[in-house]
Amino acid sequence: MADAREITIPVQLDAGTFRRFACFDTLIRKKRGIRPVVFAVILIAFAIAALLSGKPQSGLIAGVLLAVGCGLPLVYFGMFLGQVNRQAAQQKLEKGKTVYTVTLRGDGFTVVNNRKAGETITVPWQDADSAYRKKGCIYLYAGPQRAFLLPSGQADAPDEEVWQAVARGLGEEKCRPAGTRK
Repeated sequence: MADAREITIPVQLDAGTFRRFACFDTLIRKKRGIRPVVFAVILIAFAIAALLSGKPQSGLIAGVLLAVGCGLPLVYFGMFLGQVNRQAAQQKLEKGKTVYTVTLRGDGFTVVNNRKAGETITVPWQDADSAYRKKGCIYLYAGPQRAFLLPSGQADAPDEEVWQAVARGLGEEKCRPAGTRK
């Protein structure tokens, strides 16, 4: 990517983009949504088995199993979304806020924190983890636990050029375009 020009993205993050990223990162990328769903399926299956047994009070047992099987996952997802909303409110993202500026270069990318003067990190492409292209945003992971969001339309280049710069830098094997599962 040495022959490519620098691309600068002054990232203005809003609450909706932050929520979509948090759901993607936690529930899909880290697969933390699987256990509550499996739990619900197992308890629902036991509830159906209890109903089919035809024994006395099987309806009561089935009702309790259904309530717990559906209730606990709903509470889990509700608490997760509540926590994400609180984080967005703490960061004051409801109306959008410029949080950092990412510069993509041939040897890596630099992130300047717009909230804390002097806080800058530089990540060589070979040290970066991965990138995901989702509708309206690119999630650029500097490491397994640290991502930078690059919302569409905020760079000094077209969105496709931004994605191509990330793909050239990281390599195609570390990039996942929208709609793919790896």
